[in-house]
Amino acid sequence: MSLQASLQFALHLTDDETQEAANYFLPYTYPKNTTFLETGKEAKQLFFLTEGYIRIHADFEGKEITQWISAPGYFITDLSSWLFNQPARWNFTTLTEVSLVAISKEDYQHLQSIIASWHEKERNFIGHCFHQMEQRIFQFLSQNSEERYLAFCKDYAFLFNQVPHQYIASLLGMTPETLSRLRRQQR
Repeated sequence: MSLQASLQFALHLTDDETQEAANYFLPYTYPKNTTFLETGKEAKQLFFLTEGYIRIHADFEGKEITQWISAPGYFITDLSSWLFNQPARWNFTTLTEVSLVAISKEDYQHLQSIIASWHEKERNFIGHCFHQMEQRIFQFLSQNSEERYLAFCKDYAFLFNQVPHQYIASLLGMTPETLSRLRRQQR
């Protein structure tokens, strides 16, 4: 999905509002294995990934935890840092060369002065973000490893050909060995 289509979908903007908002997004390119947002730094940009894959991860008690793997067509940021001006909990590391566009927090906040009912549109957007997080939490609480794996395959099977499997295992809350066993069983 393009930036414009995603802005319309996520924020329910008109065509004119979409074009105005899109003008504030600046392009960036990062090579593979680049960490462009680090734990402890403040998230000052909202990114929209146009090409490539990004791993969102943190270290916890000496173990790397993958929170998400972002594919093209999605907005990403460390949401708590972005909203509450606190240090980021997550690292954002490129798994491939990536192209993205980003809007600064200042420009994002400026949109409220030029787009009617911005607060309502933004509330719906952030509500959608929290809904997705709640869905993932519910999945972890209600499904076993095999069910999480099957649900992941239904929506994100393409990632198996794009990113190292140990990151997918971490994302699904299982060991790489468990993921390998589940993949073998499903063949």
